[in-house]
Amino acid sequence: MLKFIVNDKILETNAHPGTILIDYLRDELKLYGTKEGCKEGECGACTVLAGTLDDKGNISYKSVASCILPIGDVNGSHIVSIEGVNQEELNTIQKAIFDYSASQCGFCTPGIVLSLTYFALSSSEFSYKDAEDALDGNLCRCTGYVAIRNAAKALSDLLKTKSRDMNKRIDVLLEAGVLPSYFAQIPQKLKKLNASSASSPSAKARIIAGGTDLFVQIPDQLVESDLKFISERKDLNYIRVDGNCIRIGAATSLEDFRNSCAVNKYFPFMKDDVLLHSSMILRNKATLAGNIVNASPIGDITIMLLALNASIVIDGNGKTREIALDKFYKDYKKFDLSEGEIIKEILVPFMNEGVLYNFEKVSNRKILDIAAVNSSILIETNGMDIAALRISAGGVASIPLMIGGLDNFRGKEISYETVNKLAEYVVSQVAPIDDVRGSANYKKLLIRQLIFAHFNKLFGVKVCAGEGC
Repeated sequence: MLKFIVNDKILETNAHPGTILIDYLRDELKLYGTKEGCKEGECGACTVLAGTLDDKGNISYKSVASCILPIGDVNGSHIVSIEGVNQEELNTIQKAIFDYSASQCGFCTPGIVLSLTYFALSSSEFSYKDAEDALDGNLCRCTGYVAIRNAAKALSDLLKTKSRDMNKRIDVLLEAGVLPSYFAQIPQKLKKLNASSASSPSAKARIIAGGTDLFVQIPDQLVESDLKFISERKDLNYIRVDGNCIRIGAATSLEDFRNSCAVNKYFPFMKDDVLLHSSMILRNKATLAGNIVNASPIGDITIMLLALNASIVIDGNGKTREIALDKFYKDYKKFDLSEGEIIKEILVPFMNEGVLYNFEKVSNRKILDIAAVNSSILIETNGMDIAALRISAGGVASIPLMIGGLDNFRGKEISYETVNKLAEYVVSQVAPIDDVRGSANYKKLLIRQLIFAHFNKLFGVKVCAGEGC
């Protein structure tokens, strides 16, 4: 029996935990304000909020794509649809959208309202940048984004005049007319909910660690499968510094990783690089562990972690073991994980002083898109000589690829000639295939260009544009 709160009502259901939330909202509860557009988490029309309690009894909300979110993953949570923020008059966010003509056909508007509500609930400073980030997964085909940004800017400016005490955030937004009054009772209602586990006890149950790709690819299969939800493992939701590395629990979302103080201290580039992975409504559910086990040859997070020399701790079958990420993948979608085992945590070692890192990708859109080819580099120098080098590449092999044999470039001066030879060597090590994202030859050209992009970004080495390039 699953238990959760939808808007102001406590609900219990025997529906399969793999039932998609938007289908439950629209078909079972007849809440039609949440719209289905792409059914892939790409358009944002289905955006809702999911609120959960932490160990201290405080509630935090995340914007999520209800079109690829199973109800088992929101067991014990507070779900907020557009109906759940409506008041007798337009609320503050709806009024800003009206005042700035930020809605025309209205199909995308419910998702935009909920994304801006998430901004109001989560932004520590009510900054306009946070409002923009909150909207990065909401597409609009008729209004134009200038009007939507203007409404977001007006909301940001208004909220900046209010208290920014996160401990009083619900009260502040109640007073500001952003939230209806019932929100004040939700933490107490969640404490009394006593929701039992949504996970199957079967040892062969499919493990869901975010599911933002699985519920796009095989939703019909999953609704008939035994499922285990990593989100129920609160003991695996952490980011902590341990000696000379950061440990990231398997239940940690990409957005929590991106905003972690520890991550931003030791890996500041992640704040922007993870934005290239996906939109807010996906980053709020997707996990690092899920991305690793998904084993996509072009997964951005995996390519980043490979270059950073990450390792993973695997738990199960009565033992715990650690393996380097670059030894984990065996073949396409095959990896070193046995039945009964799960990834417990990811270890990312600190970068030595003077070591440089860069991530590049080529895709149809700059951000929020699947790469045709992507690559990361970690390089240590001695003056202008290469002292150590790690390069990962995606979209050019059957697995997320770690380029081997780079020791031959140690001691080489960083110059156009060296980079050109390095790029030629990397091209010789890859084996891309023709697919919808480009031909094999095109991908070889891309990975060559990305090697130059790394060195141009880090050292100013330009790609050759002349004859013979």
